[in-house]
Amino acid sequence: MTKAFPLLIVLSLSLAACRREPLPAPHTAEVKPWQGRPALFLDGQPEAPVFYALTDVPGGRWSWEEVPQHNLRNFCGAGIRLFQLDIFLEQLWTAPDTFRLDLAQRQIRGVLEVCPQAAVVFRFHLNPPAWWLVQHPAEQVAYESDTLAEPFKPLHLSRLVQDDSRLPVRASLASEIWRTDAAAKLAAFCRGFSQTPEGRALIGIHVASGVYGEWHQWGFIEHEADFSAPMRAFFSKWLREKYATPEALRRSWGDPQATFETIRIPTPEERNIASSSLFRNPKSEIRNPKCVDYYQCQHQLVADDLLFFCKTVKENWPRPVLTGAFYGYFFSMFNRQAAGGHLALQQVLASPYIDYLSGPQVYYPDDGYDPGEPYRSRSLTRSVALHGKLWLDEYDQQPRRTFPLLNGQDNSENYQRNVQENIAAIRRNMLSPLTKGGAGLWFYDFGPGGMNLHRQNEHDIQSGTIGYWDHPDYLKNIKALKTLADAQLQRLWQTQSDVLLVCDTEVFYHLKSTRQDSCPITSQVVDWLPLALHYSGVAFDAVHLDDLGQLDFSPYKAVIFANTWLLGEADRKAIRERAARDDRHLFWIYAPGFTDGETLNPAAVSEITGLQLAPVFYEKTPVAVPVAGLSGLPRQSAWGILDPLFSVKDAAAQPLATFAHDRRLVAFAKKKMEDYTAIYLALPPIDAAWWRHLLHDAGVHIFTEDEGVVYAGGGLLVFHTKTGGQKRLVLKNGKEVLLQMPEGAGTVVLDSQSGEVL
Repeated sequence: MTKAFPLLIVLSLSLAACRREPLPAPHTAEVKPWQGRPALFLDGQPEAPVFYALTDVPGGRWSWEEVPQHNLRNFCGAGIRLFQLDIFLEQLWTAPDTFRLDLAQRQIRGVLEVCPQAAVVFRFHLNPPAWWLVQHPAEQVAYESDTLAEPFKPLHLSRLVQDDSRLPVRASLASEIWRTDAAAKLAAFCRGFSQTPEGRALIGIHVASGVYGEWHQWGFIEHEADFSAPMRAFFSKWLREKYATPEALRRSWGDPQATFETIRIPTPEERNIASSSLFRNPKSEIRNPKCVDYYQCQHQLVADDLLFFCKTVKENWPRPVLTGAFYGYFFSMFNRQAAGGHLALQQVLASPYIDYLSGPQVYYPDDGYDPGEPYRSRSLTRSVALHGKLWLDEYDQQPRRTFPLLNGQDNSENYQRNVQENIAAIRRNMLSPLTKGGAGLWFYDFGPGGMNLHRQNEHDIQSGTIGYWDHPDYLKNIKALKTLADAQLQRLWQTQSDVLLVCDTEVFYHLKSTRQDSCPITSQVVDWLPLALHYSGVAFDAVHLDDLGQLDFSPYKAVIFANTWLLGEADRKAIRERAARDDRHLFWIYAPGFTDGETLNPAAVSEITGLQLAPVFYEKTPVAVPVAGLSGLPRQSAWGILDPLFSVKDAAAQPLATFAHDRRLVAFAKKKMEDYTAIYLALPPIDAAWWRHLLHDAGVHIFTEDEGVVYAGGGLLVFHTKTGGQKRLVLKNGKEVLLQMPEGAGTVVLDSQSGEVL
């Protein structure tokens, strides 16, 4: 009874206030199908998923303070009534016998003071308090043997996640004690907070843990984890469930001494062993089956954790409530997917306990947040929507700051141009996810916390803390775009993409992945190939390999199989029966089907592609050179030695490129089949010119051959350019639109049918 006393005080005061003054009905929120896509429903009505979010940085994190309130008021005035705020378990659970709700109440009151109609999502960080870690030293994460956790000793007021990118002292994600304690407090929060006046405005909880709350394994990016006792215990339990008997474990691992009781976590050295320069061979090497098992176990653990906490929220909040998490990252993962990525995507998407996934926009390559560059979401958004979930981008990059007076000199011309380019980026970033169907975003504002990512002059120091979007022209555009998003929500969403990019997560279990020696082709396929597609003038959708069975293929004229180097029989069946038909062009990158998870099979690559291929042994970085008829296209190169490597040995295939080290060996080729055309590409083309040529040949619609990128869907066509000048767009109905763009970066939004500038 003593432990609950502080909580009861807070509730009694709140309920007393409630009796004095009638309160509006509490908000409810859920995700349901609507007009061809998943949609957020607020109080029973569809709402465009556009949020404004404060940061967790001191100075910008508390909603009741001057600068945060100023920016909350601005966005409310721009028509946005969805907000996100950070709250940490350690801020509420300040001592073993003290768990308070008043700070969370004050957070929401600060929003309601300036936006009474607001609906709020808490980003609820579940890391245990420092005093808990002292009480439970055996539950802490452990890094590789020569690397110790580093207790964070700030010299000043700091973020609670400030240490996350190093080697923080944190609870292991495998700790059952942490899960139990954190879930108990989360449940108490839901039951108690839902009864407060402020609880009526809470519509969702975004569960957060791992690096920066983004469910990356501790130690990611630079290090390997987790070598703790809780992780060893979880791995042992996981192996028992998979293999059932020690004999089955020994057969799989090829280790006659293996037992469930004596297993240990694979070392970094073991994790880097591969039978080729890229692939692990599960059957032929003693240590690699252990690594495949460990990584699968680690990723299932993370998915189990976040879904466990989402379930806790759903079961303890008395009204319909949103649950979400940072998860589903695929692009821009530093080539470290196995160590700390989100590979159990299908497990999470299949759960009824989670409503949305989210992640920051892609940061690289080519600085995807800069004006003039293609803005990209981090996930396979088509798959997220197919499973009835929302995808929400975190738009956390500030516009480039600029001033009309610079160092005492007139800077008005540059100032106007910079404002124009910032507006172009805002339009691009806000509308890109909204064209995808079932996607949205939040503006994550580090500005009130004083974070300036792009300092240019002393005015930045003197101007004080501001919001990233605290400019009348930016807010005017945000308001207009929100109005447009609300209107588009009433239209039937249909994709306008002719191109489907098929990607896989499970294959990363079977590839080299350590920081020192990662897969030399993965980053090209995962990060640079999609960038080239954006620059080619086409619109494309990205989907997970496992979702081909439920996808409508009718819109797509070209299907690019990116990293589908692991294929099971179900995958092959879906490809044969659903993709390889209707005169589609199927593009195969590098080594499709080279492994089935059990063996490495070079012959399977020929079987999958339909072209006769032969292994090539070459001890240097391979380069593909276009054939004479395509000599205007650039060479394409791998970023290291590739083993395996294949060339086309098929008389019925038309060569498109040969290897530079031996021009008799065909690197790129296409072959007409009965119902489709197969194109094999031994190296991933990462130049837009190649994709424009290949996709044009496939009958794909090219929206523009000028410099610029397009986003299309739901009746919108968004065109973003770096250079300005006259630009020519061709709508899918054949109508031509000529645009005169101002100098510098610009974004134009058009109706995709009429070409009317919206």
